[in-house]
Amino acid sequence: MNTFQLECFLAVANSLSFARAAEQLNVSQPTITHQIKTLEDELNVRLFNRSTRMVEITPEGLAFIADAKSMVAIAAQAKMRYAIPDDRPITTISIGCSSYVQLKLLTHILNTMHAEISNFHPQLYVMPRDQLFHLLDADRMDVIFNIREGCEPNSNIKFKELVQSDIKCVCRTGSALSEKESVTIQDLRNESLIFCDPIHLSPDIASLQWKLAEGRSPADVHFCASSEASLVLAEAGIGVAILSELDYLNNSQTQRIPLQDAPKLCFGMFYKTFTGDSVLKKFIQVTQSYFTEKFSAASSE
Repeated sequence: MNTFQLECFLAVANSLSFARAAEQLNVSQPTITHQIKTLEDELNVRLFNRSTRMVEITPEGLAFIADAKSMVAIAAQAKMRYAIPDDRPITTISIGCSSYVQLKLLTHILNTMHAEISNFHPQLYVMPRDQLFHLLDADRMDVIFNIREGCEPNSNIKFKELVQSDIKCVCRTGSALSEKESVTIQDLRNESLIFCDPIHLSPDIASLQWKLAEGRSPADVHFCASSEASLVLAEAGIGVAILSELDYLNNSQTQRIPLQDAPKLCFGMFYKTFTGDSVLKKFIQVTQSYFTEKFSAASSE
C-alpha cells in the first residue's frame, strides 16, 4: 500500500468518478483504475461498485476513508518535517466527534492547550460513531467525544462523563410549538419531523426517532445526513428536529424545547489509558474543568 494508491482512492471517493479523479490527479483513467484494483486486492475487499452508468462506494469503502485520510496526512507531515529542518518538537493529539456542533464545544479547550503547550497541533475529525470507536480501538485516535451507551466497547477504553444532555425539540421561532415550555410525543403527532441518519446518533435518540415515526406518512418525515442539516431545515420552518442538547447552536431563528419523558444522555470523553501521555492527561484535565465551569454556570442561571 502506498500514498498514491490512497490518493487515488480518496479522489474517486470524493468525486464518485474515475474520470474526474484522473483529471484531479493529472493521470490517465487506466492508471486510476489500476491503482484502485491493486488496493482492493491488497485489502481483499471491494471499495467501489462500478457500472457503465455510475460509481458507488461500498460500506467497506466508506469505512476505509478515515484510515486513508489519516495515512495520507501522516505521510505529508513526515515529508514536511524534513523538507525544512526544524528542531522544535510538534505536540499532536487526535480528537474525534460525531458532529461539527460538538466540535465547536472544544474551542476554549483548544485555546487553553495552545497557550500552555508549544507547537500544539490538534488533529480534529468528524465522522460516524462506529468509525470513531474503530479508530480509538486501533490507536489511531487519542480521544473521542460521544454519548455513552451503557458500557465501553472493550475494557481498554475509559470513559469520563462531562455532562448529562437532554433531548430537545428544535423548531422555528414564532411557530405554535415554540410557545410551549415543554413538548409531549402527542404534541408532535401533527408536526412534520426532521430526523438525522441513525449512523450519527446515539441508540437512545435513534430509537426515539423510530418511535415518533410510527404510523406517520413518509411525506411528514424529512431525513438528513447530519445534525447540522436538520438544524437548517428546522430554521427554515420545514419541521421539528429531535436532537441532543449538545448538537444545538443558539440561534434567534430557532427555539429548543424539552421533550417530556425523554431519556437523558450521558456525554463525555472516551480514551485509552494515558499512562506516560502527558498531553492527553492535560487535555482531559482542561476539558473536565471547562465543562464543569460551563454547565455549572448554565444550571445556576
